[in-house]
Amino acid sequence: MDEQLDGTCRILETVVAPCVADPLARTILDNLISNLRMLTVALPKVAGFLRDDNAATLRLLLALREALPPDLVARIEQAAAASEIDVTDGGALDQRNGLLREILAAAVCHPDLAPERRTAITSYMVDRASRVPMRYVPTAPAPTATTKR
Repeated sequence: MDEQLDGTCRILETVVAPCVADPLARTILDNLISNLRMLTVALPKVAGFLRDDNAATLRLLLALREALPPDLVARIEQAAAASEIDVTDGGALDQRNGLLREILAAAVCHPDLAPERRTAITSYMVDRASRVPMRYVPTAPAPTATTKR
């Protein structure tokens, strides 16, 4: 996969980019190339990240059970009872991650959740964001608003 992505970047840079004269189109092309390069580095790390994140999210949800309503507790316990997912099944890992994050979102939105519980969730989310393997950083600054004359 990395060879395919690298080859695509090389063709875009050496064949397509020299033909792109429009500055906006060139910026978009450069950003797309940067995104493909990021994917080349990040993709091998995604399955491990999802596996670890699923486990961490479930641990957090299990710790929050006593502070949540019965319907959310049932969803957490159902998620906890689910069988382990094969780490080579990226789609299943991603699907489970989405489910766990959906439950976590419902938990953080619960109006009676104590502030220290919200702080624990926020801390977890900040830590999670620092570990995400796929980070896109644009190569050009965002356009600024212009005023009409």
